[in-house]
Amino acid sequence: RLAPLLRAALQGQPWRERPSPSGMVAFERAAGGMLSFEPGGQLEYASTPSASLDDLRSELESVWVPLARFLADEGVALVARGLDPWNTVESAELHASGERYRRMAVHYDRRGLWGRRMMRQSAALHVNVDAPGPAGEAWAVANAAAAPLLAIFANSHRVAGADAGVRSARAAQWRRLDPSRTGIVWAGGDPVEEYLDFALGADDFLAGDPAAAARPFRERADAATREEWRRHLTTLFPEVRPRGYLELRSVDALPLEWAVLPAAILAGLLFDPEARIRARRELPGPTREALERAGCAGLGDPAITDAAGVVLDVAEDGLERLGDRVASRQVRETLSRFRSEFTDRGRDPGTAPDDRLL
Repeated sequence: RLAPLLRAALQGQPWRERPSPSGMVAFERAAGGMLSFEPGGQLEYASTPSASLDDLRSELESVWVPLARFLADEGVALVARGLDPWNTVESAELHASGERYRRMAVHYDRRGLWGRRMMRQSAALHVNVDAPGPAGEAWAVANAAAAPLLAIFANSHRVAGADAGVRSARAAQWRRLDPSRTGIVWAGGDPVEEYLDFALGADDFLAGDPAAAARPFRERADAATREEWRRHLTTLFPEVRPRGYLELRSVDALPLEWAVLPAAILAGLLFDPEARIRARRELPGPTREALERAGCAGLGDPAITDAAGVVLDVAEDGLERLGDRVASRQVRETLSRFRSEFTDRGRDPGTAPDDRLL
């Protein structure tokens, strides 16, 4: 139902309709950026690389504000939560018809409903940043920030109309759907060696008979082609994924008012050398156990709350030094307002009653 409405909303504007690997339609903006559908029909916008957080915010507003208003006039509300808060997983359809998604669905279904909920009912806010300075240092800081950021922005505590008992039910799905390809990868050693070992150990569900249980990629690595290896890498979903830049995947979908803030925090942590060094020194090392606690108890966990405070202190200091070329005073004040309204009170966005994007 949503695709025809998108065509109507974007008609006469600088958007071009194009197919996507999922088998569903996508819309490419002339200035860059892509509107597309996730496997369950979730609507996603991939923004263009931005020189500043203000440019990013302007782009997001230019896309989402008119679209949300058009859809509202058609009786459709855009919801910004990490997981569908109302509907059961049994009622959620798989709309993606591409082979990748069919194989992924079969693979995850072997472990239960976790993967089905992730594919059909979840929505995250991914932050892609370049990594100035030593790559290993940025990798370490981004991984250390994953659990605190998850707790700070947790926004999915309801599932199928009931309290899920966790602050981020979206994160709970990821912890359980396939540990071979998710979670925290870095354990303090050489990042390249650790990620290679992680990738080789992940189940390879894109090859062989889809009806057979997937086996670790390393079992056929000697016979695999470069293209098969490349495709396998795209099926890995750690909290921080290296893609020539760093992709942080820990944050639940957020209302547009706060959507730029995860990127602001990462910019403050990574782009300012002093902040990067301080974050490396003061943040605890990343662990899967801390990630689990961040998604379950969130800011109700004292250690996670302490780490969240460090992340925000260091990021805010870094943004002040970076100044308007990265984040205007308005962006910095928005982060400060979010912190005083939520984090400093032990609250996350999931405590806000409004589900809407705008």
